Amino acid sequence: MNATTTTLERGYGKLPIPYGWFGVGLSGEIPNGQIRTMRYFGTEFVMWRGGDGQLRAVDPFCPHMGAHLGINSDVAGNDLRCPYHHWRFNGEGGVAKIPYTDAISPSIKQSCLPTWPLVEADGIIYVWYHPNKAAPKWDVARIPACPDGAWVLAGVHEWVVNIHCREIPENGQDYQHFGAVHGVPGPPAAEFRIEGWTRRNTVVAEMNTPRGPMEGMIDVTATGPGQSITEFKDVTHVVMNQQVTPITAEQTHVRWQLYHVPGLSEGKLRVTQARMRDLVNQIQQDIPIWNNKKCEERPLLVKGDGPI
Repeated sequence: MNATTTTLERGYGKLPIPYGWFGVGLSGEIPNGQIRTMRYFGTEFVMWRGGDGQLRAVDPFCPHMGAHLGINSDVAGNDLRCPYHHWRFNGEGGVAKIPYTDAISPSIKQSCLPTWPLVEADGIIYVWYHPNKAAPKWDVARIPACPDGAWVLAGVHEWVVNIHCREIPENGQDYQHFGAVHGVPGPPAAEFRIEGWTRRNTVVAEMNTPRGPMEGMIDVTATGPGQSITEFKDVTHVVMNQQVTPITAEQTHVRWQLYHVPGLSEGKLRVTQARMRDLVNQIQQDIPIWNNKKCEERPLLVKGDGPI
């Protein structure tokens, strides 16, 4: 008897992809003169960095004869040059040059190729996604100012998980899983509030440390569906900058950058590194659950489940 493999329908494919600012890469990944085809939101776009150091992003197909602008194209000055007929496009989606004619209509000079708004902040490339190309509705959030000099970037991590992007911020509101999955010794006391496009959580929780349980504070600022900045103040002071970006409705790219304050003693640095390893361990504990759970549109929530 031959074994057969079945794929269970988990319900995420039917969910819409939300709009917002989403991290799609690290700034250093695209040097001057380089082009990348980016595959997110169930679609593609092409991004390039011009000679002036600025990033631009457009839809992937040349409106002239349909060539893919991420395949065998090149950067000419600040423009993206199509490989098929060498039409050049600027960052506004307009035709900057056609090598074999000067008869370029004003309309295509202004714009004939849809663009993607983008911002670079804290070393991350963010693009604005909206299914109808609506303009950005809020600004990209920045990490908080360091209380003593400049933050030290101590770790960069990324994961691709097979789940809709909404599950990840919801996971942060699921207070009861902290003990079951992560071994947090006591239920957290939390404040929760929504301010416009921003969700703020302040969680006071008991944590396990080499010196025994101690109380720590977790301060979360989530802006839109794609950004979350978390400050951990306990045995040390760590900032986690998180980007949650949908690849499709059923797959999500998660990026973390972990920072600590400068000037740590050797002992304090070891404690801080252990704290950051614990954070990475926690998401690695979550990922097998995310990769295999189903979408519960009407979960059986009870008192104590938190503001899911």
